[in-house]
Amino acid sequence: MAERDIIKKRGHSARERGETTSITEDIISKLPDAVIVHILSFLPTLDVVRSCVLSKRWEFMWYSVPKLFFSDSSTTASDFHKFHNYVDNCLEHRKKGMHFIVDSATASFKLQMGFYRRSKAGCLDKWLGFAVENRVKELSLNLVPEKGKHYKYYYYCLPKSVVNLRYLTILELSGLELGYSFSFPSLKSLSLKDVGLAYNVKNDVLSKSLLDCPSLEKLLLSSCHKFSTHHPLRIQSSSLKLMEIKSNASLQVEAINLESLVLDLVCFGEINISACKAIRNLSLINCEWGKTDQSYLVSNLPHLENLTLDTKYYKSGLERLKISSQHLKSFKLSNGIYERDMIKDVTIKLTPKLTSFCYEGNMNCNISLESPNLLNGKFVIKDYPPNYDTNWFINMINFFLNLNCSWNIVTLHVFSDEALIMPDNCKRICHSPLLNWKHVRVITRTRYTLRKSDLRDVLMWISPSLKTLSINGEGIF
Repeated sequence: MAERDIIKKRGHSARERGETTSITEDIISKLPDAVIVHILSFLPTLDVVRSCVLSKRWEFMWYSVPKLFFSDSSTTASDFHKFHNYVDNCLEHRKKGMHFIVDSATASFKLQMGFYRRSKAGCLDKWLGFAVENRVKELSLNLVPEKGKHYKYYYYCLPKSVVNLRYLTILELSGLELGYSFSFPSLKSLSLKDVGLAYNVKNDVLSKSLLDCPSLEKLLLSSCHKFSTHHPLRIQSSSLKLMEIKSNASLQVEAINLESLVLDLVCFGEINISACKAIRNLSLINCEWGKTDQSYLVSNLPHLENLTLDTKYYKSGLERLKISSQHLKSFKLSNGIYERDMIKDVTIKLTPKLTSFCYEGNMNCNISLESPNLLNGKFVIKDYPPNYDTNWFINMINFFLNLNCSWNIVTLHVFSDEALIMPDNCKRICHSPLLNWKHVRVITRTRYTLRKSDLRDVLMWISPSLKTLSINGEGIF
């Protein structure tokens, strides 16, 4: 039975059961073609083509969808042969449609292949030829290289015809090789993941290519160490505003207008960003500090406003951290899970604009914080002791007392409400800490608290000036 007949039969069955399907049908039928095309543009091309059986009106609708997205997860030669024929047929129909459908231009071409084969490189060249012929503005290729003997991988080499995409604005490449430099005057976003260099290609090809992309604003590099085999990868750009690096490559960055920088798995002894004075947002994730002076990154960034430091899953080699910045507004620290990996001492001072502070980790970290502003704080406590004894509560009180500032909204994430409900003997030992918390939100992993009144009394004892309290989203007062 044809797919259209199946849909009609389902509609009759629904009406026989008294279901109100007509409302949905009317809403869809009243949508303008432009809205339907926009909705279809978020789907893989296979699903878009299938929509043509819905009605006469939809028969040629897929020709107007400006995005082509092909995804192949086949693992056998026969499955890939079917996928190859399907893509060929789709592209052939699109070519024919250009002659009788006005708005059938292709603006985006995306291809994902879970199992690339060298023998099929010609097919990919032909498909990319279609993209070049249609002057696409967005090109995305995500390939898994072929695995040969002795763990040797064979990558697809991007054909030189792609350099003719002069109007390209977005380029995403994963699991490929570059055999030449490129020049894309309109390119705004470039993403390279596990991209290498073809045989006998100089490793400065990327550096030269970036110079020939004068409109580039966003750059993402992952596993980019292949470009800095003998010399540091030099990134020069006056237009670049956002950059993400996930690699231990040797880098020299000269981007005078760079505003946001994310460094992941970077060794600071291998990177130089001293020329990037305009950075306002900095995220350091799983980075290795070694013997590098940790203060220079912040002190040499005069416009820094938002700082994120994440060492949860990597031994950074950083035990003490000192931060002072005249423009810093928010600071987030995710500390190491294990004692050997965590930062032990953190000092934050001379930050007159700081208004937000977030800490994730255990309370063995000594944090000294001074700020003249009313702060919003978030604390995700990662300790999971078998029982909460006197030492636990004393450490908790000392942890918060070191944060010598005024707090507006404080959010506490704990494993259980037992982590906050102090026994009476601890209260007698600690006395009242008199913290300046105005509004407190408590979120527990159990999401259900039996001892709300006890938790309320403890928090009022900790901060007598408390105005509002919410536990797991439920307001208490």
